[in-house]
Amino acid sequence: MNIEVNVDEKYNEPKIVIYTNKMDKEISNIVDTLSSIKQKIVKSYKDEKMYILKQSEIETIYSENGKVYAKCNDELYTIKNRLYELETLLDKKVFVRISNSEIVNFNMVENIDFKMMGTLILNFKSGNKAYASRRYIPKIKEFLEI
Repeated sequence: MNIEVNVDEKYNEPKIVIYTNKMDKEISNIVDTLSSIKQKIVKSYKDEKMYILKQSEIETIYSENGKVYAKCNDELYTIKNRLYELETLLDKKVFVRISNSEIVNFNMVENIDFKMMGTLILNFKSGNKAYASRRYIPKIKEFLEI
């Protein structure tokens, strides 16, 4: 296997291309590994600095007033992606869209309150809350296998 790295200023982000005569297990494993590395981080911004957030640290991602924010350790970061783009990038085993404006990390959820009619209240381990809209309840139930 040959590995070649070309540095060129015309690229804003790394691009990986694999040339092969056949798709085999080794190539498939390389693609899976590279895909999982890209998916584990989220680029975010705060105070004119870029931060790399690990998906495991993110509690919730939501949109408000035309901007997208990530809440991580009670800090707010701005994200340049749209929610629908993040939905495809985030780990589907952990992150679930709960409303038109919010995606949550279910590893951070402590419990779910069913008391309020037509809405679920997600209580996070941090003490924060998120409200799931009625339209997304079937999707949440499917995720939780209930």
